[in-house]
Amino acid sequence: MGSSGDGSGCPRLFVYGTLRRGERNRAAQRLWAMAEPLGGAVARGRLYHLGTYPAMTEARGAGELVRGEVARLVDASVLAELDAYEGPEYRRVVLEAVLDTGEKVEAWAYLFTGDVDESVRIHDGQWVQ
Repeated sequence: MGSSGDGSGCPRLFVYGTLRRGERNRAAQRLWAMAEPLGGAVARGRLYHLGTYPAMTEARGAGELVRGEVARLVDASVLAELDAYEGPEYRRVVLEAVLDTGEKVEAWAYLFTGDVDESVRIHDGQWVQ
């Protein structure tokens, strides 16, 4: 696996929703001002549509993938700002992401901690607003 996303060195962040490049919110703009894009990626998980934003939870079975992208954080201090943006509904965890190049890397990701309704699950794992 690639270098650590655990906060040592130059951490990475897997994003799948409102923090992706091109999003117009302040948190996404701040993130990408302090990050280098590594490209598209997938990570094991389930994705749900919660109205204006998505929620990723842990995978429950094989083949459950969430589509997103990985950022290399130039300044890890942005994580504190992103923690505040995501709020108590999300917890930041380290997971394995597979870049479109096939390279496996560890990266932080925000997983939803609340209850989800299976009827709003995004089965293809890709959130489009």
